[in-house]
Amino acid sequence: MKHFFHKTNEALSAFCGWLMLVMMVLLVMDVCSRNVGKPIQGMAELSVFVMMIVIYLGMARCEEHKEHVSLEIVKNAFSPRIKRVIELSAYILALISIGIFFYALLQDAIASYVSREALAGVVELRLWPVKVVMVVGIAFFWIQMLINAVNDFSA
Repeated sequence: MKHFFHKTNEALSAFCGWLMLVMMVLLVMDVCSRNVGKPIQGMAELSVFVMMIVIYLGMARCEEHKEHVSLEIVKNAFSPRIKRVIELSAYILALISIGIFFYALLQDAIASYVSREALAGVVELRLWPVKVVMVVGIAFFWIQMLINAVNDFSA
């Protein structure tokens, strides 16, 4: 199972890299079209959607390599035993809080789909596809965090 999530995280992070290119192209097209006096409607909003997808799909890979922000200076001041208790407590709190966040995101994505929520404007952009991707991203993040916790404390 760990191998499956590693490969999935790898694929999602590669996809995020390509999405960053898409986001840059969208923003350059938006800026250029505005400078010419013929702005393309919805480009800025679309680039924000792409950015949200990149953030949420990239979180699991970041967690896999333990590259999220942490206060190591505080942890390093304690003995190894206390350090292990702090890390276990942090994992438990993180799993609970991300689980609650996942539930809230899932409820919001379902409500967005049911109500056909969209951004108002010249171009109507549906919100539910982005919210569904956010749910998938946070689910992979939670699972990766659980895998890291089990790996760190099973030894």
